[in-house]
Amino acid sequence: MTLILMRALGLVGAGALLGLLVNGVRPDGVRFARFAAPSACTVTAAGGEQAPGLAPVETLAPREAAGLCGDAATVIADVRPAADFAEGHVSGAIHLPCTASGQAASAAVDLVAGRRTLIVYGEGTEDARRVAEEMRQRIRRPDLRIVVVTGGFGAWNQAGLACSSGPCATCAASPPAASATRAPASVP
Repeated sequence: MTLILMRALGLVGAGALLGLLVNGVRPDGVRFARFAAPSACTVTAAGGEQAPGLAPVETLAPREAAGLCGDAATVIADVRPAADFAEGHVSGAIHLPCTASGQAASAAVDLVAGRRTLIVYGEGTEDARRVAEEMRQRIRRPDLRIVVVTGGFGAWNQAGLACSSGPCATCAASPPAASATRAPASVP
């Protein structure tokens, strides 16, 4: 009986180790070092389909998106967690994490009123796309251009584009209070 129990435990341990190794090699595996709880954001149009009358969410490279930043009719939204936002963000970005309350999302909708472009970035492209799609459904303006930055903040920062740091003053869709340039400001 003891031998059977030891073999069973050995097989379970070997299976767990093999599972962890396979998870570590897969590009879509769970990353335990930087795990974040699943977000509450969902794409409301089934299967990412185009809602009637609404423009699709665009994807632009960081330098292309940076070309839109000098326009006063543009709002930039960072969807990463507050700690990441405080560590560094695109200059002038508002903080609108995917887990934002309805009140923060409503404040962002109000902030976009009268603007022509909403640029959304996150840790990568997909987390920003989820929030961008959610905002597109909330705002429902066919004249609003919504852009997601390819590669997220890391790609923006690597491109040497303007960045700031510091905590979000309210973390509810308002411009950051403090800013200290971390990368050369090359936004036109």
